[in-house]
Amino acid sequence: MQNNWPIVKADEHDIPELYALQLIAFESEAEMIGSRDVPALQESPDAHRADFSNWVTLKLVHPSRGIIGAIRYKKSGDLIEVGRLMTHPDFRRQGIARRLLGEVDLACPEETRELYTCTKSWINILLYEKTGYKAVQEVTEESGLSFVYMQKA
Repeated sequence: MQNNWPIVKADEHDIPELYALQLIAFESEAEMIGSRDVPALQESPDAHRADFSNWVTLKLVHPSRGIIGAIRYKKSGDLIEVGRLMTHPDFRRQGIARRLLGEVDLACPEETRELYTCTKSWINILLYEKTGYKAVQEVTEESGLSFVYMQKA
């Protein structure tokens, strides 16, 4: 299957579709880790809308299916914080997540990029390691879930 559709910057008109994708994409994460305490699933539509302007969000749009992939990033101190990497379940294992991570690398080549994922999300961890990220810290939250922070210089 083809995945060379362009990756472009999202705007405020995309917020509802991005939120819908977020709920679909992170549902499998919740299943994998056995908990619905995934931050992306806990975010309300209003919180999502309010936080949108704090990030640069990139989207990959399928010609007939709409937004099927997205990622966001922002400057946070000396780091570029990367988050909400998501691919629609129907389009997984086609290189979309790698392409989205690569776009952030192109946009921020000199800065250290940081992201986090649940320590039980071994599929995500393997992807991040394959794209050059290395684990730098593990944090356990009040929910009992542990997250690994990973960086790429």
